[in-house]
Parts: sequence; C-alpha cells; structure tokens
Amino acid sequence: MLDITAYCHMIMTEAEKHYLFNIGRNIAKLRRSKGFSQLDICIQIDMEKSNLSSIENGRQNFTALTLKKIADAIGVDVHHFFQIHLIDSKGI
Repeated sequence: MLDITAYCHMIMTEAEKHYLFNIGRNIAKLRRSKGFSQLDICIQIDMEKSNLSSIENGRQNFTALTLKKIADAIGVDVHHFFQIHLIDSKGI
C-alpha cells in the first residue's frame, strides 16, 4: 500500500519537487545556523523527527501552519525559508 506522502511526491512535477527541496534546504540551513538539532525543533513543535527530516529533504509538502511553527521554533520569519540566496552553489 502506497502512503499519501509518497503518492503526492510521485505526481509532482520536477519543478515542484525542486521548489520543495530548496525550501527544505533553507529550513535546515537556518536551523543549523541557530544551533538547533532536528530533535530540538520537533520537541518544541510536537512533530515527529521523520516528518521534519522529510520536509528538510524536500520529500514532504507542508502547510503554512507547519512552516510558521518551524520558523517560530527556530526564531526566524517564515519568509526566510523562501529566500533563494540562502542556497549555495551546491544546493545546500
């Protein structure tokens, strides 16, 4: 049986997958720059670590509320997740 996350990821275009990947990389980069582990954030926002990992790796679509919770826990504004300049030439 295919779970809904895997199914949704299969029907996304490459551009959509790339978009989620870039946002996820920004989340991870900002989280690490503030000295937080994934577990630190997950404890604060009551999220499974595997879900945050999936978001940071572009494998999971997310809601606006989830982004707000992550941003609040990290201590940044949500708009920082969407800034292209945070992604270096290696995509991380």
